[in-house]
Amino acid sequence: MLQRAFINYGEQVGTKHVYEQTLDSHAPISPEYLAVAREVYAEPHREDRLAPSPFKQALVALRASGSALVISRPPNSSRTFTAYALLAHLLDDGVITEVRPLSFGGSKHFPTRRLPHDRQCGFLLELPPDEDDFAVDDSFGGNLHKLVERLQRRDCRLIVLTRPEQWRRISHGAPDGVAPELGTVRPRNIAERWLLAQEAEFPTDLWLDHKDIRPLLTSQAPTDVLNLVYLMLEQHRAAQSATLVAATEQALGQKREGSPRLTFEKQVANVVAAHSNWENALYRWHEPLKGRSRTSFERNFLLAAAVLRGDPVGHVYAKAAELTGQLDGEPVEVDGQREPGVIAMTRAISARREDDGTLTFTRPHWDDAVIEYFWNDRPLARTTFLGWLAQAPVVDTNASKEALEIITRDGRLALAERVGQFALRWAVRHRRQTPLERIVEEWYKHGVAKELWPLAVELLDSAAIHAASAPYIHSMLLAWSSRSQPHLQRAVVEVCTGAFGRRHTAKALRRLRNVAAQGHPDVIDTLREAVRVLWEDATVRQMLFGYVVDWCKAEKTSQTVGHRTFTALALNSPPESSGIPPLLQAITEENPDEEDAFRPTVQGLVTGWRTLLRQAAGPTGDRDLDKAVFTWLDAALERHELKSVVFDALRQAVNVPGPEGPTLRETLRTSAQWWVQGQDRPYSKEREDLKRELSALLDQDLIARRNQPIATQSSSPGAPDGESHANGKADAA
Repeated sequence: MLQRAFINYGEQVGTKHVYEQTLDSHAPISPEYLAVAREVYAEPHREDRLAPSPFKQALVALRASGSALVISRPPNSSRTFTAYALLAHLLDDGVITEVRPLSFGGSKHFPTRRLPHDRQCGFLLELPPDEDDFAVDDSFGGNLHKLVERLQRRDCRLIVLTRPEQWRRISHGAPDGVAPELGTVRPRNIAERWLLAQEAEFPTDLWLDHKDIRPLLTSQAPTDVLNLVYLMLEQHRAAQSATLVAATEQALGQKREGSPRLTFEKQVANVVAAHSNWENALYRWHEPLKGRSRTSFERNFLLAAAVLRGDPVGHVYAKAAELTGQLDGEPVEVDGQREPGVIAMTRAISARREDDGTLTFTRPHWDDAVIEYFWNDRPLARTTFLGWLAQAPVVDTNASKEALEIITRDGRLALAERVGQFALRWAVRHRRQTPLERIVEEWYKHGVAKELWPLAVELLDSAAIHAASAPYIHSMLLAWSSRSQPHLQRAVVEVCTGAFGRRHTAKALRRLRNVAAQGHPDVIDTLREAVRVLWEDATVRQMLFGYVVDWCKAEKTSQTVGHRTFTALALNSPPESSGIPPLLQAITEENPDEEDAFRPTVQGLVTGWRTLLRQAAGPTGDRDLDKAVFTWLDAALERHELKSVVFDALRQAVNVPGPEGPTLRETLRTSAQWWVQGQDRPYSKEREDLKRELSALLDQDLIARRNQPIATQSSSPGAPDGESHANGKADAA
């Protein structure tokens, strides 16, 4: 149930990441998960024990049908977990039948019609953090009255998560008492509830009242408390395991001399040292008092063993030599007997060689602490170390071949996860993009089709939706979206296609817009898929369609990003599948009263179709046009209500002045003829009749243009903005 990693994400409950995909897809939150939240939640402290509990008061208020509650707290203050605990109580008491997360959507408003039609449901809505180019509208507080009315009609409840600075801005007009002060939770109470939930017989008072543990709990955030809880549980279980082993050995008459006994005081000492990252112990190791300094190879062997934990010792030995050469600028020869060997190095770092050829440390989290110590102790070596670190999970046949040892795929992936978390931790903590940039760059070179690249994207996507890391990651993605490096741009697009895009859709759109403006060929296909994914959110369709149309209009992006993204919406996914493409589906949806309703404009469709026709009419041609024409004419044939839209878009797309007009018309006619009869397409009289009708309309438009006064042709509906009178004369001639 606990989360332990290089970085904590500002969530009090560690199981949240297990259910993250479920939460993002708007499926009900697991009742089992909510039961955990109810079990371990520690209620806020009350100075006056006779005063009513603010948590219980909030719970009473939420029992009323249609009630809404705003939890306004900064990150890493258990606001999400508090909401889960409240909803878990309502679910357990039968007040609600399920709990669902809500997506805020792509606009700055949250309309009442975005509430689902479920009855007796508890909803959780997290407001997206404010950004320079995006902020929740100031009217949100006033609109809560309308939301309450809709909730009452369906016997539902709503909890809204926001931040104090955001709530101060948007709270005007909100219902009285909707955002009560819920108080703070004592760190000791958090630790006690979690320890007892893990082990009912855990000696909580013995641990939590210890003179060395009490200071570690003072004024700590919930995530820091949980890290301490994990260390205490780990040492307690290690002691139990050691006792069991000793008893077994004694019963078998195999007790080893000098077997260490993990006393309670030793357990506490290990927890305290691990909590401070073993800094004092590591200092004593790096700077021994006997007058002999550690060699660079010894230091780097310790660092390599910490990073490459679980790898064969021969591989660690070779990588330590490689790291030493990179940091010191001089190669270390380890293929002979000049340097100390594996056994000497293993003893020098106080590690133990296991039977499977790997190294282990007896001190808890010693390996994590070694990396921390190096990073803090050698600031000028960080850049070189990051390069080596990013390369560490990449397949290196030379290093393992000489040692006759092979690194397994699972071992490399586990290493990649550790490396990624380390880079993320330092990037967020120090507000520096370099660690993550190096990871993304090196793993992009390794190949986007290989396993390291998806890990990099998943790392960034996960960090972009968690409270502690999200603000910095959002700004970093925004900066990357305007840079020309393809690896950074591809990372941005894929993150915008993931959980970040679904949760913060408006922000994702702005980042995709910046990437599209670069028009880099290596990211166009990925950008096309992102457009498909984001189109599924009805609230962003108007903005997204506007971007696609702008990309089609711009000379720099029309035949690259514009062409591909419009095709993505004009075709089915996959293109060979049957049905109506996304753009036509938006036209057929019967939701005229919905606040999020959107119907693509004919003029926008014209711009997109003209882009496809121009590329197909070019010297290289493009057969995406045939697929799109076939799909749209099929839709016009099968759905009578679509015929006028399809015909209008195609007619206006080719109705342009100048010599381009005849070329576009013939391109469209040819494609329509292939639709009637072509390779793998038997003749159909129904298709022939529809094609003749379209062709007659094209001829009618051409005659009308030729009879049109020259002075007005440049302003005709089908003409692009800024067409000259000269073009009009050429077409009339």
